[in-house]
Order: sequence, then structure tokens, then C-alpha cells
Amino acid sequence: MLEILFLIWFCKKLAAIARDKNRSGSWGALGALGWLGGEVGGFVFAFRTGFEGMGAYGYAIIGAIIGAVIAHVIVQALPKIPFDKDFPTARVV
Repeated sequence: MLEILFLIWFCKKLAAIARDKNRSGSWGALGALGWLGGEVGGFVFAFRTGFEGMGAYGYAIIGAIIGAVIAHVIVQALPKIPFDKDFPTARVV
């Protein structure tokens, strides 16, 4: 349960960082993909090296943390897009 709560908070945090850089908030999904991909990768690695049960779960959590850190680094590294208020948009008034 704590994993899910952390994942929701983390995705919202990544989306807020992306919005501060004038990017889409959907960059927050990268956090979920990084977390889940790292978790599955860690779990597969643990089973391939002979771990079972809680040992495999430990590797899965370590992989999830690594995936989340990579997602955070990617979003932090995004350059800020300059926003010009005088630039016309495609909105119909």
C-alpha cells in the first residue's frame, strides 16, 4: 500500500517539475513506467540469480528505486521551454 501511495506522489511531483519547465504534465507517467519497469527487471534478475521469496522482492524494490531515480533525473534534465505570451495560439475564442 505504501508503494502505491509513494508512486502516486512521485508521479505528481514529476508532473509538477515538468509543468514548471513549461512541459506537459504527462512526463509524470515516466515515473510510473520507471518504477514498474525497474521492479519487474529487479524481480527477473533476482529469479535468474537464484533468489526466491523475500530476496526476490528486495531486488524488485531496489530495481524500482533505480528506475524511479532514472525517471527523476530525466525529468530534471529537461530544458525549460521559453513561453512567450505574445505568441499566437491555436485556441479559438
